[in-house]
Amino acid sequence: MKRSFNYHFNRRTITITILSLLLCAVGAALLYILYKGGFFSAWFVSFVMAVAALMILSIPRRIVLLENKLEIQCVFDITEMDMLEIARIRKVSNQRLRWAVILFGSSGFCGYYGKFFDLREFEVVTIYASEWDNFVEITDIYDSRIYVSCREADELIAAVRQIQNRER
Repeated sequence: MKRSFNYHFNRRTITITILSLLLCAVGAALLYILYKGGFFSAWFVSFVMAVAALMILSIPRRIVLLENKLEIQCVFDITEMDMLEIARIRKVSNQRLRWAVILFGSSGFCGYYGKFFDLREFEVVTIYASEWDNFVEITDIYDSRIYVSCREADELIAAVRQIQNRER
């Protein structure tokens, strides 16, 4: 059995992405116009392009349920979880992540993904979301938490529980 849940960008994520790209383009243009010569302008443009490329490679694309695994597929990365290692899966409100502060990753550029620090629980959590809504919390047997955004959250939770019940 293979089931796939695609990520969908909402208007807020698209707006933040466009504004971020425009800000970088304006910064590069201003640097080119105002700062003549030297390595600083070339270094800045190269650095911004490298960071943007790394972020684009980490954009979450879909959640795939296989026979015994849950995969979170990004553009260039796949995070796999064994179904028997999932201790709890549930829908949560975006208010649950109100106190999540980004450590490394994206906070709006093509989604919300990376490592975040939850100030309420004082622990590091992983987020793979294309919108700041429709969150599903996946807790594994090691008490690590992963948050994914899924518009079909109830179907995802039911499919995971069905696969877990079949494997036990």
